[in-house]
Amino acid sequence: MAELLTWVAPPPDLRRPVLIVAFDGFVDAGVVAATAGMFLRHRWRSEPVARFDRDALLDYRARRPTAVVDAGKVRRIEWPDLEVLAATVEGPRDAALLLGPEPDMRWEAFCDSVTGLCRQLGVETVVGLGAYPAATPHTRPIRILQAGNALGGDLTFEARDIVGYSGPVGAGTVLQDVLGRAGIPAVGLWAEVPHYIAGSPNPQGALALVRTVAEAMHTPVDTTELEAAAALHDEQVAEAVAEHEDAAEMVTALEELYDKGATDESLPSGDQIADEIERFLRQQ
Repeated sequence: MAELLTWVAPPPDLRRPVLIVAFDGFVDAGVVAATAGMFLRHRWRSEPVARFDRDALLDYRARRPTAVVDAGKVRRIEWPDLEVLAATVEGPRDAALLLGPEPDMRWEAFCDSVTGLCRQLGVETVVGLGAYPAATPHTRPIRILQAGNALGGDLTFEARDIVGYSGPVGAGTVLQDVLGRAGIPAVGLWAEVPHYIAGSPNPQGALALVRTVAEAMHTPVDTTELEAAAALHDEQVAEAVAEHEDAAEMVTALEELYDKGATDESLPSGDQIADEIERFLRQQ
């Protein structure tokens, strides 16, 4: 059987590298992880070094390629790619990034390939990024939660431990388990995105993840662009909420719960409010 991973450049010599994994798809509310991963890719001027076999891992009916058509001719087809990039960054560690769509199939084989990649690059810790809808207000800082395999690793994150979850997981969590059995520390970081705007891009969540990773790696990252996007997003959401009395009351209740450090599953889902707010944001 063909290898799932193909090197497109010689494996780089990295200093105590951290592998950052950011899949778009499941468990990425507000495309927070994908945005954070792409931001770090460009900020660190990362270079592609390897690519996974998309034909073996992706369902094109769920993740269709796109076409560029001009003057009646198909100029090119653009495919979704799952690739590995490497970056030399300021600080004691370098970085590798695994970015792209979450694999649709062959998870065990994929995880085995990532394990081999980690060993070849000398990866010391794997950090997965994600986000999920939560009963939290947009007017408060994004909270980051963490859960990892039993090995832990030597990176320290400003994040709360996830306690008592039992339910479906994405490929990133399966990868943590496989890496743990292979002796490689791995941890997942998840941003809590306000549930009533979880369907639209959330730069605040991406900013929170980027800052959490940068602080743990002791490397400076210029986040000016993300900060500007987050500020604009805050203004748009505030304007949308102000137009709906029900939304304003819900946000006030969420603020009280957040300030107490509590959550309340009995709160209304806010689906109708979310539809109105997301429609407003799309118009903006």
